[in-house]
Amino acid sequence: MKHSHARFPDRVVVIITLIAMGWSGGAFPAQPPPAAVQPTVEEAQKSPLVDPTTPEALFDAVVLMIDLGRPNLARAYMQRLLRLKPDDAALLRMRDKHGPAGFLRLANLVSLQPESVTLLQAMNSGFARFAADTERIDRLINELEGPPTVRDAAILQLRSGGALVVPRLIQQIGDVTKTTVRELLTYALVGLGPDVVEPMLAVLDAPDPDLRSAAVQVLGRLGNQKTATHLWYSAFSQQETPGVRVAAREALARLLPDDRDGAARLSLGQALRALEAGARRRLAGKDRGAADDQGKVVVWRFDVNAARLVRESAGAADAALFTGSRLAQQALALSPENPRLQTLFLALVLTRERAATPWNQALGRGEGTAFDTALLAGDEVLQSVLADALREGNATAAVAALEVLRQLATRNDLHDKYGGPSHLAAALNYPDPRVQFSAAMVIVEIDPRRPFVGSSRVVPILGRALRNDASRHAVLAGPKPAEASSLAGLVEQAGYVTVITSSGRRLFKEVAARGNVELIVLDANVTRWSLSQTVANLRADARTASIPIVVVGDVRRIASVERLRDRHRLMLYMSRPANLKGLSDRLAPFLKGLAGAALSAAERGERARAAVSLLGYLADARGRGVLDLRPAEAGLLEACEKPELVDGAVYALAAIPTASAQDRLALILVQPQISTGTKESAAAHLGFHVQTHGLLLKASRLDEIRKAHAAAKSDAIRSALAGVIGTLRPTAGLVGKRLRAYRVPGAK
Repeated sequence: MKHSHARFPDRVVVIITLIAMGWSGGAFPAQPPPAAVQPTVEEAQKSPLVDPTTPEALFDAVVLMIDLGRPNLARAYMQRLLRLKPDDAALLRMRDKHGPAGFLRLANLVSLQPESVTLLQAMNSGFARFAADTERIDRLINELEGPPTVRDAAILQLRSGGALVVPRLIQQIGDVTKTTVRELLTYALVGLGPDVVEPMLAVLDAPDPDLRSAAVQVLGRLGNQKTATHLWYSAFSQQETPGVRVAAREALARLLPDDRDGAARLSLGQALRALEAGARRRLAGKDRGAADDQGKVVVWRFDVNAARLVRESAGAADAALFTGSRLAQQALALSPENPRLQTLFLALVLTRERAATPWNQALGRGEGTAFDTALLAGDEVLQSVLADALREGNATAAVAALEVLRQLATRNDLHDKYGGPSHLAAALNYPDPRVQFSAAMVIVEIDPRRPFVGSSRVVPILGRALRNDASRHAVLAGPKPAEASSLAGLVEQAGYVTVITSSGRRLFKEVAARGNVELIVLDANVTRWSLSQTVANLRADARTASIPIVVVGDVRRIASVERLRDRHRLMLYMSRPANLKGLSDRLAPFLKGLAGAALSAAERGERARAAVSLLGYLADARGRGVLDLRPAEAGLLEACEKPELVDGAVYALAAIPTASAQDRLALILVQPQISTGTKESAAAHLGFHVQTHGLLLKASRLDEIRKAHAAAKSDAIRSALAGVIGTLRPTAGLVGKRLRAYRVPGAK
C-alpha cells in the first residue's frame, strides 16, 4: 500500500473515529508512517472527528497513540485530559476498561511524566473514595435484589471497588437473616473476581459460622491450589460446624486438580501434609506477596471485637511468617502431639520474633512472648528447632533457638546420645557469625567439664569477635590446577581468602582443621574422593556439616548434581563462570538466604564486650583444661587497645601461658595513658602470671618496669609496680639495698 503525504490526515481521521466509536483493540494493524510525515497536534485537532472531548475518549487516545509509537500526540492528549479534571466516576470508568495496570504502564513512561503520574494518583484517590463511600456501596448492594439487568450492573460497579468493597459486603452478610439475601450477597462476592480472595481468607477467622461458610464458598469458586491450603483446617477441625466442614471439603474438591473422587477422597493425612508444606514454605522465605518500595504488602484481618474486616499494611517477610505460623498452629490443632509440627510452629514464631527485634537487643520476655513459649516447650523441642534451622539454612531461627537454649541447655547437650556430633557443635560451624557466636555463648555458660566434638571451635569464635578482621575464607578442590586457580581468582574477587587443594580428601582435611571456612567450592569432577563421597563426608562431620558447598561444572552434569543436592542441603550447582559477574549472579542470592544481615557497628561492640566477659569466665579454673584460651590471644591483645575492653582482656590474658601474654600485661604498666585502676589490675595479674608460668619478660621490658616504678607519682601505681618487681626474684644484694632504703617511722 502506498502512503502519500496528502492522504495522511485522512488516516488520522479514521483512527480517531474508531476511538470515538469505542474501539479498544490492540495495536493498530497498519504500520505508522515515517517520522518525517507525522502530523502536528494542531493538525490532529483541525477536524471535529480528530478531537476527542470526553475524559474516557482522551484516555483511549493516549493509549492508542502509545501503541502506535506517537509519544508526542499521547502527551498532548494526556495534558488535555488533566485540564478536564475528570471526576471519580470518569476515572473509575477508565479503570474498568483498561484496568489499574493501564494507568501504571503510562505512569512508568518517561515521555508522559509527570502528567501520567498525576493521573495515576488521581485514579488511586478516586478508587479509595469510592470504596469508602458506604452509602453508594449500600445502594449498589440493595440493587442486587433487583431484576437481572440491574443486578448485573450493580455487580459491575461493585467490581470497580475490588477488594475494598468486601468489608461492607461481609458486614451486610453478617447482618441479614434471610438465607436468600445471604446467598445473593455471596453470589455478588464471587462476581467481584479473584481480587477478593485475600480478604475472604481473613473472613475464615470470623466467629460467625455463616460468614465462614460464605467465605469458603467464595474461595472455592475463585481460589486456586494455593488457596486450598487455607481450607484444610476448616474441612477437618472438630471445632468447626458441620456445615462449614462440608462446604470446605466441597471447595477443596473443586480446587485440587488431582481429586477425581471429590470431597469423599479427602483425608486428615492430606490436611496435615498440606498445612505443614504451606508453613514450611513461608519459613523458608517463599510465598511472599508483591511488596511496594518500602517492602510492605497489603494484609487483611478480621477484627473480632468490631466484627469487620480490616485492611492494613505489613512487612512482606513478617506477613509470610504470620501466615506460616497460623498454618502450623492449625496443623498442630489437628495433631497436637506431633513433634515435627511442634518444632515447625516454634521455629516460625521464634523466627518472626527474632526478625522483628533489633539484633543488638534480646528477645522480649514475659507471658505470651515467643521466648517464654519456647521455654515452656522445653529443651528437646528447641534442639529440634536448632537442628532444622541448621539443615535448612535459616540463620534467624538458629540464633533465636540458641538464645532460648542459654537458659535450658545442659552439658548433656554437648554429646549426641548416639555418639555423633551435637547440634550445638554443628552450630559452631554454621556460616553465619551470629549463629557461631550464639552457640559459643551457650557452650561457655554450660561450663563443659570434658572435651567434646567441636570444642576447639569455641575460643577462636570468641577471639574473632574481638578483632576487626572481617575476612572470609574459602577452600577449593579441583583436579586441574589451571581451572582451580582461575576459579580461585574469581572467588577472591568476590571477597574470600582462598585455599586451593588437589582432591576431595585434602579439601576435607583442610576445612576440618582450619575452623574458619565459610565456603567450600568443589569441581564436579573432583577426584580421590568423588564428588558424592566428598559431599557425604563433609556433611557427616560436625566441623563441616553446616558450611555451604558450591559445585562448579558443565551443564550436562546438572541433573546428577541436583539429585545430590536433594539429599544434602546448603548446596548450589552452577556452570563454570567466565567472570566475576557470572559467579556473583549465582553465588550472592544463594548465600543471602543462608546468613542474616551484616553485623552493625553497635552489634560488633556488644559482641566484643560479651566475648571478653566469656573469655574471662573461661580464665577461671573451671574452664581451664577443656577450652584452651590460646587461640583467642590475638583478639585479646587487640582488645587491650580499647578502653572499654582492656580490663576484661587483662583478666583473660593472665590465663594464657605465653611470653606474649605476659609481655602485654607488663606493657600496660608502663603506658602513661592507661588508667590507675587498669594498671593495678594488670600488675596483680602479671605477678600471678610470673608466679605460675615463670619470668618470660625480656630484659628491656624489665628495665621499663623499674624506670616506671622510680618515676611513678601515684602511690597506687607505685605500689602496683612494686608488687611486680617483687615477683622478679631479686638478688640478695638488691634486697639488702632496698631494705636499707626503707625509712623506719618513729615510735608512737
